[in-house]
Amino acid sequence: MKCSFNTVNLGFKSSITDREIDDFRNARQHFSDCYIMTTLETLSHTENGRKILKKQIKHDDYKPNVINCYLYAPDGYKEMYSIPTNVAVKGYEKLCNLQENAIIRSMDISVGEYEKRYKAKPWICRFTDDFKTYTFENSLPSHFMNILTGIEPKINIAETDFNVDLSSRKDEVMELFKRMQKDKEHSLVIGTGLKMLDGRTWHVYVLEDVDLDNNTITVKNKRGNITKTMNIDTALNTFKFIVGYFNKDLEEK
Repeated sequence: MKCSFNTVNLGFKSSITDREIDDFRNARQHFSDCYIMTTLETLSHTENGRKILKKQIKHDDYKPNVINCYLYAPDGYKEMYSIPTNVAVKGYEKLCNLQENAIIRSMDISVGEYEKRYKAKPWICRFTDDFKTYTFENSLPSHFMNILTGIEPKINIAETDFNVDLSSRKDEVMELFKRMQKDKEHSLVIGTGLKMLDGRTWHVYVLEDVDLDNNTITVKNKRGNITKTMNIDTALNTFKFIVGYFNKDLEEK
C-alpha cells in the first residue's frame, strides 16, 4: 500500500460528483467503520453536508487512480491524504475488496494514516490499535465528523456519558425529535452501547427520520443497508447516543 499525506497545497482538484455522493447510500459496511460510513451517508442528506463532502474528497487531476481525502489535523490545518483507488490493507486484501466503493476505501485508509500519525481518537477506542495493521476501525462518530468537517458536532447527546441507554435523556431526545420533524435537513447518527439492536454492541446507525404522529423513528444499518422503523420508547431503551448536525450548523463561515 503506497499513500501519502501533505499539508494542503494549491492546485485544481476535481470534487467528487453528486452521483458519487449518492452512492454512499448504497455502499455496505465490511470493516468496523460504521462511524465513517454512517457519517458519509448522513452528510449526503443535507445541502451543506454535500458541499463539505465535495470540498473534502476530490479526484486527483494528475493521477486518475488517486482519491485525495482532506482531514483536519489537531492544530487546525487541513491535510491531504492521497490514496490509490485500488488500495488495500496488507493482509486484509479480500476484506478491503468487498468494499466496492473506492472513495470509502480511500477514506478508511486516510483515517487510518491520520490515526497512526496523531493517535487522536478517544483513548477508549485506541486500546486495540497496537494489535492491528489498520487503525481506522472502532472510533466515535463525533471524532470523525470533527476531523472531516472541521466543525464539532452541534448535536451530541450522551455519546461519552456513562448511560446505558437514552431513557434517562428522554426530554432532551424528544426535543431533538420535535426539531427533526420540523427541519428535515439533518445529518444525524444514533448508536448502541452495550445493548443490542441486531446482535451488535457499540454499533452506529444512520438516524433517517422521525414520525411523532406514529411515535416512531427510522434507522439504517450500513451492514446490509437495512432500514428499521421502531417505536420511540423502544429506541430510547435500546440506543445510547445521538450525534450530528442540522444543515445550518454546516454553513461555511
